[in-house]
Amino acid sequence: MMKPISLFCCALLAALAAEGADLYVAKSGSDKNPGSAKAPFATVARAAAAAKPGDTVKIGPGIYREQITFRKSGKKGSPVVFAGTRGKNGEFLTIVEAPGKVLAKWTPAPEIHREVWKTPLAKRPDLIMMDGAMITFVNSSTMKLAPWKKLPAEMDENMFWGAFGPGCKRLPGFDLMRLPAKIEVKHRYFGTRKELFWPTIGNVLSGWSDGFLYVRFADGGKPRDHRFTASYGSGFDVSGSYLTFRDLHMRGSRNQFRIRKGSVGVTIDSCLLMHGGARIRIEEGSSDVTVKNSILTAGFVRSDLFKLRSAEDMRGGLLYVIFKYIIGTSSSDDSGLKVYGNNCRIVDNLILQGLIGMDAYGPGCEVARNVVREMSSVGICTGPRTVGEFHDNLVMNCGIPLRIHRLRDQRAKREEYHYRNLFVQSRHGGSQIFVHCESHRWGPDMVNFEKVPGKKEPVYKKDPPAPVDAGKIHIYHNTFWGGEDWRPAFSVQYLYERFRMAMPFYLVNNIFKDCPSRLLTMTHELAGPNLLYLFSERMEKASRLDPEVPKLNRTLGVKASAGIWNKNDLPGLPDLSLAPDSPALGAGVDISRPFTVRGRKYPAFPGFAPGYFKGRAPAAGALQQGESARRFVDMHKKAEAAIRMLSELKKNAANESRQEIGK
Repeated sequence: MMKPISLFCCALLAALAAEGADLYVAKSGSDKNPGSAKAPFATVARAAAAAKPGDTVKIGPGIYREQITFRKSGKKGSPVVFAGTRGKNGEFLTIVEAPGKVLAKWTPAPEIHREVWKTPLAKRPDLIMMDGAMITFVNSSTMKLAPWKKLPAEMDENMFWGAFGPGCKRLPGFDLMRLPAKIEVKHRYFGTRKELFWPTIGNVLSGWSDGFLYVRFADGGKPRDHRFTASYGSGFDVSGSYLTFRDLHMRGSRNQFRIRKGSVGVTIDSCLLMHGGARIRIEEGSSDVTVKNSILTAGFVRSDLFKLRSAEDMRGGLLYVIFKYIIGTSSSDDSGLKVYGNNCRIVDNLILQGLIGMDAYGPGCEVARNVVREMSSVGICTGPRTVGEFHDNLVMNCGIPLRIHRLRDQRAKREEYHYRNLFVQSRHGGSQIFVHCESHRWGPDMVNFEKVPGKKEPVYKKDPPAPVDAGKIHIYHNTFWGGEDWRPAFSVQYLYERFRMAMPFYLVNNIFKDCPSRLLTMTHELAGPNLLYLFSERMEKASRLDPEVPKLNRTLGVKASAGIWNKNDLPGLPDLSLAPDSPALGAGVDISRPFTVRGRKYPAFPGFAPGYFKGRAPAAGALQQGESARRFVDMHKKAEAAIRMLSELKKNAANESRQEIGK
């Protein structure tokens, strides 16, 4: 009789051990303490060093100015958990901020400009913060350029993005700091409009050179009235596996989370992440990382200007140029997430106010039910290694909501499924989908091109010696609302002409804003049926280049287009549920089973169970007949509330800075 009892006791002890212990961190604690509730640690780093698989590190309210390099792991089913504290209204009470170096000892730098100040700083930092907000920090290559003899009367695009080296036309970093307070920027992106440079960056610009950090205030401000910090590295630099981070407010680092190669099973849940080049960087070689229920934002000094470019206001476009060519050297230097790992899940997040929402480049990814808003560059960007499903996302007011990046640049499997997403732009502003393909200039596809008389650029050989597989990109049951009248929601006409073949896009059951003169059915592997609608009477009168467009797709004029949706618009979000007599009803084909279009057979597409629609055929668009837009409305409301919260946080951070300066 003793043996069964012993086995039971052993099992009970093992279960208790698996549950782990609770370790506590508090501002009132000491790292000499044992980390108990009554005698907590003082730092997160000390608790991290003590944590074992199954333990939970409970971090109390307060600001913890530290960065944590974590090289330990939990176990599958027994992760190490780092849990912050939330208030009764859900507010984030646990803040982990890069300690940085508080910058003082400012002196005038009249050798640069009468409004420029400098302070000693031995090493170039990764990030400069002012009063809790990220400010413009000129890249090192631009700071090294020799000053011009004469400053320009206005700025043009060559002064931002000319190639480095002989003949470089970029405006040097110190010359940027010398620019007049009222100088304007002209750019082909802006058309005839010009925008003021300094107000777009909050009238402050910083740069580092030869052991000094320099700051220019175009409004006559002084650094002594602000709290400046220079920081290096990441908030949590993780090389371990089976770790969970939740309810943390992370800010002030180059990356708030950096998940290194070899990490497995890391979860970031219900966190608020601000600042840096990337809020979360998931490196190639990591796997099974989940990011969910979190808020990610740039936290720039003028976050309110991350917006859709329009003829009336191009400041979002100017921010794009600044982040790409002044803060970055030629690549966009801001992203909510950079996802290079395998089998990652990015779900139920609010990704707000920045340059790029996410670079989803890893194989096996799922990107679902996220709100991506106010990205001056790109909402969702995919790449050569992307394999995954992107569904039920709300992407609003981004420069380019969906970018298919670097088509044919690498020999890698690429297979994307984009479905049941709402892409919402202003009625006459912005694009929808853009395909980037420069494989005739670089990469393994170059050998397949040849010069042809009468063509400016090389075209694909009829018998390419080493063709590159461009993959398969499926775009179905999405609703694309708004966008510029003259631009189609999705056109690859230029690629068709370059490659002399259909591109690997499978478009079916979408609602697209039509631009008749730019739509060609032969440019895609599958180009319909879709429902095409028009906002503009001028575009309605334009002739279609391809007479097959109305044969394959259902095309509507301006008047008929008004009957697609119901009329219960919310501020900032149209009601895109289908009207009872919507022309979208029955306009699609059943993609839950193998289907045939124009005699060509296609396999079933994922995401839809048989019988997902009413009537004789599916409706086009993200919503089916009688289906409410409530889930998208709720996502929109959460994003609106989060943006209000972020605005309050910026005010609070500025107040905290003033209090610290006054001490």
